[in-house]
Amino acid sequence: RRANTGRTEIRGCRPHPRVVATRRAALQSSPFVQAGAGIDTGVTIGSIRHLRWLTRPVASAGPRARAIAVYAEPGAADPEKAFVLRPAQEQGIEGVACVDDAARAVVLYCRLWRQHGIRPARGAALGLLRFLAYMQDEDGRFPNFILDWTGQKNLTTGSSLPGGLPWQSRALHALAWGIEVFGEAEWGERFNRGLRWVDEPTHHLDVRAVCVLAVLQHWRATGAVASADRALTWASEIAAQTSGDSLLDSVGVQEIHLWGHLQEKALAETSRALDRPDLLDCAQASAEGLLLPAAASCASARHVLPFEVSCIVSGLSSVGRVTGDARYQEAAVRARSWFLGQNVTGQPVCDHKRGLVYDGIDDGRVSRNSGAESNIEGALALLG
Repeated sequence: RRANTGRTEIRGCRPHPRVVATRRAALQSSPFVQAGAGIDTGVTIGSIRHLRWLTRPVASAGPRARAIAVYAEPGAADPEKAFVLRPAQEQGIEGVACVDDAARAVVLYCRLWRQHGIRPARGAALGLLRFLAYMQDEDGRFPNFILDWTGQKNLTTGSSLPGGLPWQSRALHALAWGIEVFGEAEWGERFNRGLRWVDEPTHHLDVRAVCVLAVLQHWRATGAVASADRALTWASEIAAQTSGDSLLDSVGVQEIHLWGHLQEKALAETSRALDRPDLLDCAQASAEGLLLPAAASCASARHVLPFEVSCIVSGLSSVGRVTGDARYQEAAVRARSWFLGQNVTGQPVCDHKRGLVYDGIDDGRVSRNSGAESNIEGALALLG
């Protein structure tokens, strides 16, 4: 579906300087960037500096492999300047870094390279893909966590079992982007090896949306008909489950949470790519009933995560692009302004000078923690 010139530019060492200049000019012309939360000259958007600090080598995974520390808290000695890393322990001992975060960061970095020609992003994406390659078993499954920075895999905790659908689907999404940016030779084989583990039926429609985005990206990169067929089948499953007009997160569960809610994006993108206007109708109806009110409520809510805002922005932006209706893009911009201080605290949830995004607002206060998910999802939201 793409011109050959696009493939050459993506896979080459460096886009033409005029392409880079055009892309950066477009990014810098964004009202959000002009407001001070956008491009970090010489690298990328403002949140990336801390994200790169969180990124560490993994000894057993090879010299180029990198993973991202899950959590970082202010240090006791100087909480305004220094952070200390903390492992995840929500479900017992989980680990210091995970496939889930690395995969999302691969998508972020590949977009920064492909869309804006930001050179360091290409190398960062490849280092994280090397970590994913290390984590994939011979049968194609991914465990989620490593227990330490030597790379010892956590194969027993519930949040890290090999083949768990949330991290398996995100890893596949990252591998599909890897195919587009770095070629099919290695990353295509790994994608195909891991794909069968997401084919089983699931009640979790929010995770199924990630599966849709993964196979849709694979189809864009390879033209594989089977991937287009999967995207249409899974998107139709999502579209069939609503409460009123709002797309559900789980079959039969009326309560909807916004963190990880990417159903509108999945349906809108599938509609545009594979000519299914009925899917766009579902996405637009849910954007009206769920995402537009959610974008408006960000400013007053006392408990908000960057991941929630990122999903609101992603869904509204996708529906806006495909429908051409400016209301959705305008609402996405309003939702992004939550990061800049248009929230219940009146304070920014990002620090452009330090290059980070905080872990959200809890009980009306900005958290001073700043971990992987917040910085990745914050960057995706700011990027649009």
